[in-house]
Amino acid sequence: MAAKLWKVTAVMLAGGLLLSSCAAPEAGGDMPDDLTHQKATEQPAQPSAQSTAPSNTAEEMTRAQFIASTGSVIAATLGFPNSRQISAEELKGLAVPPTDTLKDVVVLPSQCSKPVEELNWSPAQMGTEAARTDFTNEAQNIAGSIEVAKVTHRQKLEDHYKTVLEIRTECKSVKLNGLDFTETLKFSSPGISDVESQLYYTRTGDSANARESLVLMQSKGDYVVMVSFMSTVSLAEQQFNDVAKTILDTAVSQL
Repeated sequence: MAAKLWKVTAVMLAGGLLLSSCAAPEAGGDMPDDLTHQKATEQPAQPSAQSTAPSNTAEEMTRAQFIASTGSVIAATLGFPNSRQISAEELKGLAVPPTDTLKDVVVLPSQCSKPVEELNWSPAQMGTEAARTDFTNEAQNIAGSIEVAKVTHRQKLEDHYKTVLEIRTECKSVKLNGLDFTETLKFSSPGISDVESQLYYTRTGDSANARESLVLMQSKGDYVVMVSFMSTVSLAEQQFNDVAKTILDTAVSQL
């Protein structure tokens, strides 16, 4: 989608939609990057599976960083060895809610405009301790991330869960008509058990940003974990559900 129409932020479809893009790097030519996962694919040389954990010692790491690191290590064992921990400065940008993401865009049905815009959400927007690691497979045609944040205002998290549920039940198919594009978004539940919030969506249309995304969220105690994947290939197979759920469960088990 034209970048002038969609504000680019370093946030993934958390229910998230990140209806914006930038040019994909040559190394992952089939991957229509948004800034969510560009960070994991933009460097020519990536860490090996053995070095996916950040160099911080356990004593130096926050709880959120430790959980995100744990998730990325599990992701490496499941076929996603290239990883990058996003910086504190990037987290600051991630924590700022995007605005005017639907400027000059007509959403049909119109009642879906608000929930679609509100999908541009990230746990870091709760403004508390947060961490995130992005990762890709060796072919770099599937990108994922694990984001962890401390929850101090539970209602903000519950509001996002309600948005995801509304999208899945009331806005299963949404058309976006911009100045120079038309796209269709289709939302559904991947049907994974024992997950507080989950969303699967496809994005097709005139733009070069056709993609599929899978997002799972689970909270425990004072923290919430979000695991998400984005790809130009189908993520509907059970194997992707299993990978996402394994990463999520492993991270949550450390809380």
